[in-house]
Amino acid sequence: MLRGLRRLNRYEKRILDIVKIGGKLVRLQQFGFSRKSEEGFRFPIHALEIGTEKAIRQRPVGIVAGVHGLETVGIRILLDFLEYILHKKSDGYMEELAKGKVGLVVIPIVNPGGVAKKFRSNPAGVDLMRNSGVEAESAPILFGGQKWTSKLPYFRGNSLEPESRALYRFIHQYFYPVKNAIMPVLDLHSGFGTIDHVWWPYAGTKTPCIDTPIYERMAEFLAKGKKHTRFKFGPQSETYTTHGDLWDLFYDHYIEKVLPASPKSNSRFLPLTLEVGTWSDIKDNPSKLFRKRGIFNPAKENKFETITTYRDFLRDFVLLGQSDLKDWT
Repeated sequence: MLRGLRRLNRYEKRILDIVKIGGKLVRLQQFGFSRKSEEGFRFPIHALEIGTEKAIRQRPVGIVAGVHGLETVGIRILLDFLEYILHKKSDGYMEELAKGKVGLVVIPIVNPGGVAKKFRSNPAGVDLMRNSGVEAESAPILFGGQKWTSKLPYFRGNSLEPESRALYRFIHQYFYPVKNAIMPVLDLHSGFGTIDHVWWPYAGTKTPCIDTPIYERMAEFLAKGKKHTRFKFGPQSETYTTHGDLWDLFYDHYIEKVLPASPKSNSRFLPLTLEVGTWSDIKDNPSKLFRKRGIFNPAKENKFETITTYRDFLRDFVLLGQSDLKDWT
């Protein structure tokens, strides 16, 4: 676990450095702790508010990473992006944040215990993206989520884990109360396929979600002018289905409970997942297959290039928060 702890400490130091870089524009919050490890550790789960307090309340955009502890490239992509947009001398400096046009809230590491233990799951052996309790119409055996034992991968758990509850509190606090805004939230993952996917709900059913037309227009906009054509956009269920997807739970709660309670709301909570295609360099570096984190992260010789490749996409994603619902309907 020592190497994993050192890696986690490096990420946490970068988070603190980002707070210093952003100055008054960045605020550090804590949303809970991880499940206790066998060694008795509980790791804090931190969030960053970036932008003016008014923009955070009225036009929030979210990015989270590190839901799976082995998929550390997502954490590094997010931290690199935050440094890129907060350095005033950077080519990517986002003055829109300072001017209050959009607010950004992030959880850089949802599953710090998994990072420290070098587990996909949390310290209790629960796969957080199989943990919501949502039952899929059908799902692959094992890979789609299983309830047999935490000793096997993709264990769903018996109730929401502390990390899942922390993520829910994050969504509930920053997104559910907003009345007049487009609220995209991006979850960074890796380790599936040779190309990059951007998925929207649902993971558990092939039935289209009610916001499919909005998602399709956003995908068309992001790919316009061949700017982000490397991504394959669509619902996750087009690729595979799973039980227990947290975003299915949060999205349905918003549609079924939050919106009906605010009939005059002109907002939409729009979760998406970016699945970085880290299998693309296996042919060039087949030794990846024999390393625990290998298929979830780019090879060393490609790592820096891979991490910085996503800066422009994430920047354009955040700027979606400046638009209104009428722009997409």
